[in-house]
Amino acid sequence: MSAKQESEAKRAAGRKRELEAKLRKIFEYMRLERHQGNWGMDIDHWDWVPGVGVISLLEYGTAAGREEVTDYLLHWVNRNKQKAEGVRVINSLAPYAVFPELYRLTGDPWFISRAQEVAAWMLDTAPRTREGALEHTVTEAVEFPEQVWADTVYMAVLFLARLAGLTGDQELAAAAVQQTLQHLRLLQDPATGLLFHGWNSRAGSHMSAARWARANAWVVLAVPEIVAGTGSLTAIPQELYSRYRRLASALRQAQGAGGLWHTVLDRPDYYEETSASAGIACGFLKAVKSGLLEDAYLESAEAALAGILPLIREDGEVQGVSGGTPVMPSIAAYNTIERYPALYGQGLVMQLLTEALDLKEMKHRLERQEHEERQEHQGRQEDQGREEHEEHQGRQEDQGHEEHEERQGGQEDQGREEHEERQGGQEDQGREEHPERQGGQRRQEQSEGIGSLNVEGEAGG
Repeated sequence: MSAKQESEAKRAAGRKRELEAKLRKIFEYMRLERHQGNWGMDIDHWDWVPGVGVISLLEYGTAAGREEVTDYLLHWVNRNKQKAEGVRVINSLAPYAVFPELYRLTGDPWFISRAQEVAAWMLDTAPRTREGALEHTVTEAVEFPEQVWADTVYMAVLFLARLAGLTGDQELAAAAVQQTLQHLRLLQDPATGLLFHGWNSRAGSHMSAARWARANAWVVLAVPEIVAGTGSLTAIPQELYSRYRRLASALRQAQGAGGLWHTVLDRPDYYEETSASAGIACGFLKAVKSGLLEDAYLESAEAALAGILPLIREDGEVQGVSGGTPVMPSIAAYNTIERYPALYGQGLVMQLLTEALDLKEMKHRLERQEHEERQEHQGRQEDQGREEHEEHQGRQEDQGHEEHEERQGGQEDQGREEHEERQGGQEDQGREEHPERQGGQRRQEQSEGIGSLNVEGEAGG
């Protein structure tokens, strides 16, 4: 190993230790008892806020091999599962996304049977808009009739895709893909490629038409896993890929100079928001790893990571996280949302750091893969060149043979023609000479006969 390679390896190892230390602190902060009763940080209730938290804890625990984290999750489910009874809204589905993996880890059939009950409700009963998209419903005493929110893709559709991947259920897989594509169609701004926060089917509008950062984060983070979980079970329309890549490209262009994204993406005068930035960057890492996006997006993710790390306090609290945000009445209203610690902010940063643990190894894998692809491409070009050379050489040889045979045939034909012409000429000349000789002979004979007659006549008269 060269000195440069050794230095790079030391830096990578140091960065990994830093990430691991911050992950442990974030986890410890999330489970502090003093958060009880705090809407943003109380993990012991059943809704989307702790749901994003437990999804993130599971990813961290399994990726880092932290059994204490997965044990904590199992205890969390036992403590809180009674709170889920009778709650049937989109936002309350988020915690169920951990059930397929918990079933794999434990083999407890309760996880799979409960998950299938919830999925059946989603497919058969959950309210939909006139376009067929899931209506976004919440645990609070408020309704948003026929409204489509980007949040739904992460809070509910991700669960469907994970359950489909576990059970091999093609109907669930097709539903997950259809809902993902429907949300992209209804929410994507054709002018910029970014997503609006929501769509009102009754009014036929995007309401305040805010390109809210965390709405975009939910989708860009969920889609790589939805595609990975369903791709072997149902066809993924090309439109979904193209819309996702356009979204990612637009997000990369909207990234701030410091690596973070502003709470309204096209308003650089608004504050930068941590949870959205972590979700977008993590989505980029997942998408590059799965082949949905090109390697160039790693640079964008690394810039976001560098901007987020200083926002993690020594005690594990993640700063700069905006509070719960419905579709606001105006774009300006998004910039007034208060910022405070929240489980979804802790969780999204935890997911980013977890994905970044093997970032160096992933870059090496991608570099090796790119090198192998270049070699394979070069080999194909060389093979093609040899084939073209052999084909060209073969054509030249064939052409040479044909020309030789043509010349030889021409010479033979010419020889035959000349021979036949000479032979014909000789025969013609012979025929011409023959009557002439015959005529001469007859004239000679006649002449001789007359002479004979004259001699005889003189003798007799």
